[in-house]
Amino acid sequence: MLIRATLHAAVLAVALHFALPASADANLDAARARWKSAAIASYEYGYNKYCDCHRESPPVTTVTVRSGTVTGVRHRPSGSTTEVPGRNPEYYWTVDGLFDLIASAQERGVQVRATYDADLGFPREIYIDYDTNLIGDELDLRMTAVTRL
Repeated sequence: MLIRATLHAAVLAVALHFALPASADANLDAARARWKSAAIASYEYGYNKYCDCHRESPPVTTVTVRSGTVTGVRHRPSGSTTEVPGRNPEYYWTVDGLFDLIASAQERGVQVRATYDADLGFPREIYIDYDTNLIGDELDLRMTAVTRL
């Protein structure tokens, strides 16, 4: 009987984990609620991705989202006015996807630092270190702008 109850509880926990949206902390939840209440389905956001290859001056990546789906990406190298079209927009995140990324990392117990916009709630800075013993596995994004379309 005890084994059956334990198995039932485990199955229920797994089912709830996959049925509910990822949520990890009060700051994230509050920011996600601000973003949702802003009801911005079409927008562009820009970010710098810091890494070993672009420590001091990473390019600006601009992601276009229409009706909740990434429809375009473009990159502008630091110091340049020329933009280069990005490929594979399916590999880029919407703002909702960024929230899910943060929550997933927090749930995995890896090192996560995130700050959020006070008005709209979108993530302003995201730092995730998936393995503190490895070099180069970190994700370091800093938003440059969010513009409604």
